[in-house]
Amino acid sequence: MAMFSEDKHVHRLDLALQGGGAHGAFTWGVLDGLLQDERLIPGALSGASAGAMNAAVLVSGLVSGGRAEARDRLRNFWKELNRSGREAGPLIPMIEAFPQTSRALSSWWSTVFGDVGMAHASPELGREMQEILRKVIEKHVDFAAIRSEGAPPLFISATNARSGALRLFRNADLTADALLASACLPLYFPPVTIDGKDYWDGGYSANPPLVPLVQESANDDLLLITVNTQVRSETPRNAAAIIDRLTEIGFNQSMRKELQGLVLLQHAIGRARTKAGARDGLVAQVERLRLHEIHDEATLAAMPAQTKLLPVRHLLLKLHDAGQAAAKHWCETCVEHLGKRSTVNLAQRFGPA
Repeated sequence: MAMFSEDKHVHRLDLALQGGGAHGAFTWGVLDGLLQDERLIPGALSGASAGAMNAAVLVSGLVSGGRAEARDRLRNFWKELNRSGREAGPLIPMIEAFPQTSRALSSWWSTVFGDVGMAHASPELGREMQEILRKVIEKHVDFAAIRSEGAPPLFISATNARSGALRLFRNADLTADALLASACLPLYFPPVTIDGKDYWDGGYSANPPLVPLVQESANDDLLLITVNTQVRSETPRNAAAIIDRLTEIGFNQSMRKELQGLVLLQHAIGRARTKAGARDGLVAQVERLRLHEIHDEATLAAMPAQTKLLPVRHLLLKLHDAGQAAAKHWCETCVEHLGKRSTVNLAQRFGPA
């Protein structure tokens, strides 16, 4: 069954969704905006952590009922995350009751439970929250739909805790455990064991996976949706801020290296082009690749790092609205260039300083 009508004015667009905890609500907003543009059809999708969740929920909805169902499922997934977070402890209800104190309360959380990246955090303390997240996933992700014929291809990353190697989950082997593994911050949650191997957050190895989209998708336009700040206006000076920035840099590095590799290969292919005839295989796919990006560094950089672990309602809605606005702007300025050229200079944005 076709999910979309084919039209020469409609563009298939692969989506690469970066992970960033509760800041993935920005990506929810972007996807909500893209789904409202009839000129766009989601192609293959890749994701890590929250990006993996968004991708799986989106595909579940598209297969089950098209654009409207995908938007509904995304909204209900994030609504359920907030509800589950409120039931898990007192902090989120306190912040929602007194939003002006959110920064102070999130700092209190860090003092009591540790910052992201702090070695003294106990992973076992997160097992209960991990099981709560499992229930949310099982409620809102339709794995049968994801595995059905004609479903958009999915590439979900997790990191082997022992070898550090990337494990890529596709539609056929995607499970709730795989999504939990992709979102498993090792200092907050115990590792997720799949086929006898322990896995941590996919952001360490591919955030999000890019090369599989290039290798295995027939589409030549790839849209990257980023939520982790690339450049900070100031160098952090205290221990907590330094740890936050180191974590941020770490989760950006795998994506940065993949992008740099793709850009370098494109440039090398251009310099080496001869009259020998048409190229084929991976070289041709890389040469045809057109890259795009949606981000809002100003909004996301202004949010405390601790809010990535706190699905607070007003913050989720703020991020959703920012993402939807960014998607609308991108659609107004960039959709006309799909099928023709890249709309972002990734070599300049992610290349060496």
